[in-house]
Order: sequence, then C-alpha cells, then structure tokens
Amino acid sequence: KAPFLSIVAVSRNDNHGGELLQRMQVFIDCLNEQVSRHRISAELIIVEWNPPEDRPSLQQALSWPTPTDWFSVRLITVPREIHKKLKNADKINLFQMIGKNVGIRRARGKFIVATNIDIIFSDDLVQTIARKELEPGYFYRVDRIDVDSAIPADRPLDEKLEYCRDHIIRINSRYYVASIANLKALFTDIAHNPTLLGYYFKNLLYKLRIPRLHYNACGDFTLMAKEDWDALRGYPELEIFSLHIDSLFLMTANFSGYTERALSAPHEIYHIEHSLGSGITPGEGQKRLFERLDIQGTPYLSWRECVRLAVEYRDKRRNPAGIIEYNAETWGLHEEDLPEAIL
Repeated sequence: KAPFLSIVAVSRNDNHGGELLQRMQVFIDCLNEQVSRHRISAELIIVEWNPPEDRPSLQQALSWPTPTDWFSVRLITVPREIHKKLKNADKINLFQMIGKNVGIRRARGKFIVATNIDIIFSDDLVQTIARKELEPGYFYRVDRIDVDSAIPADRPLDEKLEYCRDHIIRINSRYYVASIANLKALFTDIAHNPTLLGYYFKNLLYKLRIPRLHYNACGDFTLMAKEDWDALRGYPELEIFSLHIDSLFLMTANFSGYTERALSAPHEIYHIEHSLGSGITPGEGQKRLFERLDIQGTPYLSWRECVRLAVEYRDKRRNPAGIIEYNAETWGLHEEDLPEAIL
C-alpha cells in the first residue's frame, strides 16, 4: 500500500559539516518516533550519492529502525560511475538537487517533502500533516530554526524537541530581520565584515523582481503533492553546487501557477548546526562558503544569477497545463537502474 508521505533527503558518508552520522541518526530516530506517534504512513527515502570508496555505506554506518506499519526506509544509491557522467563531477562530490529528484521520481507517497539529513520536524508540524488536510496545487513552507548541535541523541523524542526549543541560534523566517536575535547576529556579522552590507543590500534589490515567497532555507522543507512534483519535473537539474537552486524551484513553481502556503510557528523545523562554510548559514557562514567555492573553482548560482534564470524560465516554453518545462523527461535519472535497499 502506498504511504501518505514520502520524506526525501540526500547524503553520503563523507562527514560533511562534521559529525554527519550523528546528525543523520537523530534525524532518522525522530522521524521514526513521530510518524508512529501520529500514525502517518510514511517512507523515508535516502539517496546515497556517490558513496566514498574508503568508508562504510550509510546502510552499514547507521542504526536503522525496524519497519512498521507506519514507517519504512528505502536507500537508493547513485554509484560513482553515474556521478562521473555529470559535468563538474570532479569538483562536486554530491549533486544534492539531482539526488532529491532521484528520490522524488521514485517516491510512492501521495505527498512528498524534500528535506535534509540534519533536520528535526516540530511535533506540531507532524501532527498537522497527519490530519491529511494538505491539498494539491500548493507548496508548503515553514521556518527553519538553527539549534545547537549537542542534542541528547540517546534521549526520547520529547526531550530532543525541548532541547531544540531551548537552544536556538537563529530563526530563518520569511523575513529574516523580523527576529531580534537575527538582527543582532546580522549587525555582528557586518561589524566584523563591513563588505557584507553591500552584499545584503544587493540581494534585497534583486528580491524586488521576484514573487514574495518564503525562500529562506527552502531546501530544508518544501512539501507538495506527488502529482505536482512530477508535473514540475522536480528541481532544475543544474550540474553545479546546490546553492539557490531550491529558491529557483519555488519561483518557477509560482510562475507555473502553484501557490505557497507558509505555515506559522509552532509549525517549524529544527536544523542541527554544523561547521560554518559547509552549508548555507547566514552572515559569516555564507561568506566562508563562497570563499571556499571560489578557491575550488566550483560553479554555483549567485542570487543575481538565480533571479535572472528565474525570469528566463518564466518566458520559456510551457506544456498544455501551463507548467514551465526546464528538465528533460528523464529527470531524476529515470533512465538509470539504480540499486535500492528496503531496510
């Protein structure tokens, strides 16, 4: 029987951001407890992209819950041989958005949430999903709250959630500067690096050209009906670093006629903090990330290029339903016979 919800994330055992396996274990354990508590039939799909040859696979390195009527896990592997066919494969070890498309294309759930492996859903959010009042034609968004990484992994779900609520670092809301804590962090970043002021101002100007959507940390939680993900053909499959491709997807979905529903607190997700520069962290973290990518010669979308590409997509050919077509019919590596383990 097909599940109601598919949860899709991408990873590999390379310790990206530090303590990667510990963060993944918390993510898996919390989901297992929550879907059973709220009685949602759910499958977790983890796409293991280009597994390192000198490390154990994720199947070997993590503890996996016993499958139940409510929760099952599918591990889909994209081997190194397929990874190497993509442009920039020598600079990028994991193509996150193409990997998510692999999971989305093969998901069986009525609804699919694309997320990441260091995320904990609030209990209110899972309870709302469990009511099964979600509707096609919409994409659902929530705030991401960054929390201290020392989550007590061996404690019950409620204690983990309480720890998250008590150890907030920043709130990635629709309007980042609406939070006093975020404003303080912003002024601190600018005081340490005044050039960030121009960067933030230019980003604000470019946002005036695009739909008013909840772009902030959208790669960590975007939920849509399976039929809508399929109609849009998933995320744009750009063979570059994943930065801003999630925002580009939201803009294109909106241009294609889909409407955003941003859920308010306490419907939120908690993001386990990791090393600065390993991912998208506001302020100094972004600066370090850009510096690292530039030194490595890794291609990525600047916010300006993202907006330009979104406007270009808006004017592209559409199918009879008015959906913008930016991916080929083989999106999500549909033509590849990928190894899959049901754990």
